Amino acid sequence: MHPARILVSFTFLYHILRLKPQLVIATTFELLPAAVLGKWLLHYKLVYDVQENYRKNIRFNRSLPALLRPIAEAVVWMAETCTSPFVDGHLLAEACYRHEMPELKRALLLENKAILPDRSYPPFRLAKPCATLFLITGTITEAYGTQDAIRWFLKLSELLPQARLEILGHCPLKHFGAQLRQEVKHHPQIHLHLSETPLPGGQIAEALLASDVVLLPYRLLPSISAKIPTKLYEGIARQKPLLITPNPVWKTLIDAYPAGMEMDFLETGDLALTWQRFSAMEFYRQPPGKEISWEEEKRGFLAFLDSLNSGK
Repeated sequence: MHPARILVSFTFLYHILRLKPQLVIATTFELLPAAVLGKWLLHYKLVYDVQENYRKNIRFNRSLPALLRPIAEAVVWMAETCTSPFVDGHLLAEACYRHEMPELKRALLLENKAILPDRSYPPFRLAKPCATLFLITGTITEAYGTQDAIRWFLKLSELLPQARLEILGHCPLKHFGAQLRQEVKHHPQIHLHLSETPLPGGQIAEALLASDVVLLPYRLLPSISAKIPTKLYEGIARQKPLLITPNPVWKTLIDAYPAGMEMDFLETGDLALTWQRFSAMEFYRQPPGKEISWEEEKRGFLAFLDSLNSGK
């Protein structure tokens, strides 16, 4: 809702005219009209990087007031539909976008995979099952289940009083950040590190390395359930034990190693037994490989750009 989201298009167009690029990749819908105008003037190749299904997010994620959602969805539809004939290719961050947005032409699946470390580790169990450091990181929103995980952790901490929970990430909605601070203020074992702007990747990587268990408590909304969270790939790449919301798509991915197990963050009745099962698991009997590596995606991406330049 910030007015800068409108004004940034003018800044974007100014830089396009100043730099005179041969290729422009627009990474969000509001930049598309300026990118198309710049293409008309400079005749470059234009790619739309579809990082989100914005219309579906607006409809289901409840990040906007209910009365504004149909208007916002219509604005996104107009920006994406009216500019589509002028876009030379699309990058799809999720495989599900192929059937959610079948109208997108010349589309390459470019998933949010991870950079693998130089070495992998042998299979292991939790080193400190009674004093575990849990981590939630990335974008911190209601739809991503942050509050559900806090309440789940508080119940678990009755069994594990030495456990800690760190929540580190970009919280775009101020009122939601205020709710979280209010909810955890009497619980010193929960540490909030919320930012109104996206955090540097290095800071998130350090938090991942320091953690014992990564929580992915996403709510299974229609805008989320078919996608694969970036933090799932990143957690696997760093061989971190994961607790994820039950989802067959995600379970197939983590079971291959195994990287963790499913956890219903709304159900705490059998928490002692569930934690016993999790802490007894041997993680990463199979080390992660190229199936989650950005290197494989990069090769396809560079070939895609070459095909645009050659006109094939």
